[in-house]
Amino acid sequence: MKKFLLISIIPIFLFAHKINLFLDYENGNLFINSYFANAKGCINCKFEIKDKDGNLIFSDVLNENGEYNYKTNIEELTVVVDAGAGHIVSKEVKETIKDEKVEVSSNDEMNKLQEENKQLKNHIKVLEEQLNYFEIFKVIFGLILIALIFIFLKRVKR
Repeated sequence: MKKFLLISIIPIFLFAHKINLFLDYENGNLFINSYFANAKGCINCKFEIKDKDGNLIFSDVLNENGEYNYKTNIEELTVVVDAGAGHIVSKEVKETIKDEKVEVSSNDEMNKLQEENKQLKNHIKVLEEQLNYFEIFKVIFGLILIALIFIFLKRVKR
């Protein structure tokens, strides 16, 4: 019984949730966004920005949303985010220059797009709240499952 309990508890401590890193480099502005698998931002995680030769350019911590904006004129960078406890992710970014035609749009179109953007932001907030709501059910289901396993083991032992 003790061995079974030990074997079933050890994987819990070995499980490490994945950290994701999103980089956007445009017009000399590097946007860093780091988040965990459950879509929560990597709060106060340390990050480093290195050049293509591996030399450290900048080091700081991410904000409460797991984001940071860095202005630079270097076109090839590597970003390393360290969330502690072995959660490290690294990604390279290169600026690519695109030849695009810029269309001048009217104020009505801009207002329409801004309104649509507000609606999408509100929809994202609702979905995040629903995700947090379902996490409670996952925990409750897990606890019930553990209790049922112990009840089953107790009956089998008799």
